[in-house]
Amino acid sequence: MVEAGLPSRLIRSSDALGWRSVRALTYVDPVVAEPFVTTAEGLLVVLVTSGRYRIESRHGSSWRAAAYRPGSIGVTAPGNASVLRWHGTRPEAMESLHLQLDPAAAAGVAFPDALSLEDPYVTASARALGEALTTGAPALYADALAQGLAAHLAHLAGQPTRRHRNERVAALPLSDAQVRRVADHMRAHLGDNLTVEDLAAVVRVSKFHFIRSFALTTGLTPYRYLRRMRLETAAELLRRTPHSVASIALRCGYRSSGQFARAFRAEYGLPPALFRQ
Repeated sequence: MVEAGLPSRLIRSSDALGWRSVRALTYVDPVVAEPFVTTAEGLLVVLVTSGRYRIESRHGSSWRAAAYRPGSIGVTAPGNASVLRWHGTRPEAMESLHLQLDPAAAAGVAFPDALSLEDPYVTASARALGEALTTGAPALYADALAQGLAAHLAHLAGQPTRRHRNERVAALPLSDAQVRRVADHMRAHLGDNLTVEDLAAVVRVSKFHFIRSFALTTGLTPYRYLRRMRLETAAELLRRTPHSVASIALRCGYRSSGQFARAFRAEYGLPPALFRQ
């Protein structure tokens, strides 16, 4: 399954390799990409493997830019939506590796969200997973690399910047009423591309405070909590309604039946059609 909204052409996938902690995909990227929206359901790490780009990400009405070259890394935190555009700055082909990591290995923490991240461990791990995809490496090897990469990114996010150090230290649990308001908002917008900023605005706190406080209160990151709610709702709809699997997937925030089936099977041990039977 190609990432929703991505204008690139898929050339290789790890889907047939049995990997559990990461899904790896390689793409040929167009020379010019007009603004598009993409959402990371899990933790997304992108490694540029060929070509040079000027890539821009929009936040509100302003754009921020980064220069990409082979070895450049971008990271999108779980549940975050990005508006992106880019253009190539050199004539060589443009290719990238996308690693969709399962953040469950480090549940309860925030992950970084960066248009451009410079970290030797992240770059080396992403390259190793790219080589594992090329050679068809077994799940034991790929999953170990992926789990180490997710843990390292969680560690990076746990190192407070000077700007947010006081806010991170001061994070306190949310009240029961605040959790209910967030849960009600999730339920009302189950099929939408919710972001951490959207949820934090419901209880009028910053996203840095919200991520830590929500996990401290519920034991789950906002992404994991929303994912569980989506899958529980889907299971109930499969039990009690005649709606098609595709319509239930869309109603519960999944952009394709394949994406929904993978998430549902990971949670319930059965694909949606068999669960309904």
